[in-house]
Amino acid sequence: MKFHRVLLFTSIQMDITPVGDDLHVLLTCGGENRLGCTAFSTPVPDTDPVECETSVITDVDNPEDLFCPYIAESLCKKTGQRVLCTGGIFVENPDEHQIDKLYENVDEMIMDWVHFLD
Repeated sequence: MKFHRVLLFTSIQMDITPVGDDLHVLLTCGGENRLGCTAFSTPVPDTDPVECETSVITDVDNPEDLFCPYIAESLCKKTGQRVLCTGGIFVENPDEHQIDKLYENVDEMIMDWVHFLD
């Protein structure tokens, strides 16, 4: 399922695909699509609320380093599923307000997915 938001300074999209009992998220943002980070979150057994262990692979020091682990962990904690998030974000020299807006919209898309499952 695709979730898309248009902001004043960019657009952001999350494609969430169930893979068996797991989830794959493709995160794209900005005009220069690329893959820069992969984060894999797995739920820790017998934890309530759900805790996750997350592994991150990154090519370069880019903003997606922050977003892929955040998305994978958030979805893992909310669904109890293993989550792989692959992403590429390109926003040239984002300021603090723009980063906050990206997080706000990512949170909304995550909650849209969780509500879709209900």
